[in-house]
Amino acid sequence: MPKNNFKNKNVLVAGGTGMVGQALIPKLKKHGAKIYVASMDNKNLSPKGIKKFFKTDLININNCLKVTKNMDCVINLLGITGSPKINFSNPGSFMMSNLYSAVNLLYASEKNKVKRYLYTSTYGVYGEKSNMKEKDMWSHFPSPNDKYAGWAKRMGELQIEAYKKEFKFEGLHVIRPANIYGPFANFNPKNSMVVASIIKRVLDGENPLKVWGDGKAIRDFIYADDVANAIIKVINKNIQVPINIGSGKGVTIKKLVNEIINCSKIRLKPKIIFEKSNKNTKKVGDKKRVLNVKLAKKYNIKNKINLSKGIFYTINWYIKNKSKLESRYNYFAK
Repeated sequence: MPKNNFKNKNVLVAGGTGMVGQALIPKLKKHGAKIYVASMDNKNLSPKGIKKFFKTDLININNCLKVTKNMDCVINLLGITGSPKINFSNPGSFMMSNLYSAVNLLYASEKNKVKRYLYTSTYGVYGEKSNMKEKDMWSHFPSPNDKYAGWAKRMGELQIEAYKKEFKFEGLHVIRPANIYGPFANFNPKNSMVVASIIKRVLDGENPLKVWGDGKAIRDFIYADDVANAIIKVINKNIQVPINIGSGKGVTIKKLVNEIINCSKIRLKPKIIFEKSNKNTKKVGDKKRVLNVKLAKKYNIKNKINLSKGIFYTINWYIKNKSKLESRYNYFAK
């Protein structure tokens, strides 16, 4: 019988109305957890069956102290994400929101004697030319294209390392996911990530479809439900070293766009125009970002949803739910 570190435990899911939180909470319920959610979204977007919902901003330390009181486990899914353009145009907001929501929540968790804490980092912590293997992270600076959020997330990880040495937690866990996509993503075209952005624009009838870059950039994508499964395993297996969570397979942006356009849910197929960037125009990020997932495989953490299926599920969900998305909180649309 696999170990269950959630049964009858008070579990706070910070950022529980987002992509991963929506996938994770039903799994926590199956494990017998008493679930609490903290989010900037409205309560109606929270999954059903939770004990309590906190609409609160966890950049604020006092709010962190309030929501972590009497918790056994805190799962930190907080993180401001966005396109390369947002990363360059709003670096201060990007960096400080990620930094404060990391350090304040762990600080509050220790003060309130939380036993287990999981921090969601990012593969943006790795250097531009890194092989993206866990133990090699500190041998490079974060890529210039992920500099602000990358350093903020590194500081969150460093705080975990420091707290592990000084304080007595039953478990301190770090995951580094690849590009996450799926239902409940941010589909706002101003600052959405590439999968959600392309899906929305195609379904909105944009034709021709203009895509930044030459289409040759390579990325690693993971479906939100697979990230949620990984979180359950990391905590139940008590994995207390940072671990990459991705597919380990590179996909060009050109192939990604074609996967979306060729999905059976897409009726009108637009013409695609790739807009090559230069230093004076649009930012497209690094040429290649693919995680090494050998450690995850060692712990039997494997993905169930491939890219084609994940895109189909995401498009299907968006078609059915796009009218509800306007009520979602968007950090860069305040």
